[in-house]
Amino acid sequence: MIAVQFDAPVDAPPQVTGFELGHVRLCWHGGAYSSRQLGSRGLSMVYLAAADMLNGVVTLLAHPDASYVLAGAGSGWSFAVRRTRRHGLQLSTPAGRPLCQVPEADYAVAVWRGTDELLSARTPVNGGPLADLQAALAAFPDVYRR
Repeated sequence: MIAVQFDAPVDAPPQVTGFELGHVRLCWHGGAYSSRQLGSRGLSMVYLAAADMLNGVVTLLAHPDASYVLAGAGSGWSFAVRRTRRHGLQLSTPAGRPLCQVPEADYAVAVWRGTDELLSARTPVNGGPLADLQAALAAFPDVYRR
């Protein structure tokens, strides 16, 4: 099992633009990998990172040989996802250090739930980040919307 968490800033302005910086965290049985490890260098635009991760799931589903790297949208922190023949998806650092292996469906559901929790806390006002996130949500497969 894996979970994805987007930590929007606590002291966000009354109108959330979608460009706010926060942290991304992956946690699974036996470990975690977080942008907080890099301190302020690990901050990313969490709404854009959520859209990027949703799009990554769609890319993985559409192309059997696809891999995916989260760029981090303004961050020095990222991770890579690639499909393996036997173990679903392997998540690793950009340098190739393995983090965990998870079933593809578990990863997809974790990204969906993390995004849902982020938007339940605060939704950005109309603009580029919200449009990107809405497009990514619309393209996300129905089978993983739980």
